Amino acid sequence: MKKLLTIIFIGLSTSLMAQEKVSFLIPPSSPEASFTQQLVNGEITIIYSRPLARGRKIFGGLVPLDSLWRTGASGATTINISEEIIIGEKLLKEGKYSLFTIPGEKEWTIIINADTTLHGSFGYSSSKDVLRFKIKSEKSDLFTEAFTISFIELTNKGSGFLALAWENTIVKIPLKSPVDDRVMAEINTRLIINKEQNTELYYQAANYYYTTGRDLKLAATWAAEAEKADKENFDYPNLLQKILADQKDYMAAIAAAKRAIVLGEKKKLTNAVTALKKRVAEWESK
Repeated sequence: MKKLLTIIFIGLSTSLMAQEKVSFLIPPSSPEASFTQQLVNGEITIIYSRPLARGRKIFGGLVPLDSLWRTGASGATTINISEEIIIGEKLLKEGKYSLFTIPGEKEWTIIINADTTLHGSFGYSSSKDVLRFKIKSEKSDLFTEAFTISFIELTNKGSGFLALAWENTIVKIPLKSPVDDRVMAEINTRLIINKEQNTELYYQAANYYYTTGRDLKLAATWAAEAEKADKENFDYPNLLQKILADQKDYMAAIAAAKRAIVLGEKKKLTNAVTALKKRVAEWESK
C-alpha cells in the first residue's frame, strides 16, 4: 500500500512539474517592421522596431526632449540605400546607416550615423555621424499609437518625405534622387543651350517633360521634331497625342493619334490601336 501511495505521489509531482513549464506566447512590445521604397533607379530600405504609446506621454515623457533617441526601440534603426540620395538637402552616398534623432519642442535634429551594430543608442559616437541637420516638427490631429516610419508624398520626379510619426507628432524628412537634377541639366545643355538636333534626344526629352509635368508646350515641340525626323516611328506621334490632349488641344491631338493609328496598324500593335481609336472617338464627341 505504501509503495502504491509513493508511486501515486511521484506521478502527481511529475504532473505538477510538467504543468509549471507551460508558457504563453507573448506578443513583442515593440514589433519589428521594415519596408522598401523604390526611388528612380535605387531603393531605400528601413528596418526598425515600433514601440506603442499604451496611454503614456511620449515626447517630453517616455522620450525626453533634447536628448539622443534611437528613433524606435530595440536595435538601432537602419536605413539602407542602393543609390545615392539627397536627404535634408545633403547628399548621402549609397550604403547602410543608422538613424538617430534628437526630438525638440518644435524642431528635431536628424542624424545619419555610420555604425549600424548598436543596440539602441548605447555606444553611439558622434564621430561616426555622416550627416546631421534640423527639421521642423508638426502637430497632427491623427493620433499614431505605434511609432511609424513611412515614405509619403512620392512624386514622379523621384522625391518624397521620410515621415516619423508617433503620438500627435510628425516629422517629414525630405528625400529625393539626384537623377532628376542631372537629367534636367543634360536636357538644358544639349537641347536648349546647344540646340542639338538629335531625333531620339527630342523624343526622350519630350517624354521626360511629359511624365514629370514640366513645360508641355516645349515637350510638344520636341515630340513634333522627333516625328518630323522619323515619320515611321509609332512612338513619336503616340507621345505627341498624349501631350496635346493634356493641353486640351483636341484637334491637334486627334490628328497625331490618327497618324499613330496608321503606324500602329502596320506594326500590328492591336491593343495600342484599339486604345487610340477609343480616345479619338471620345475627343470627336466633345
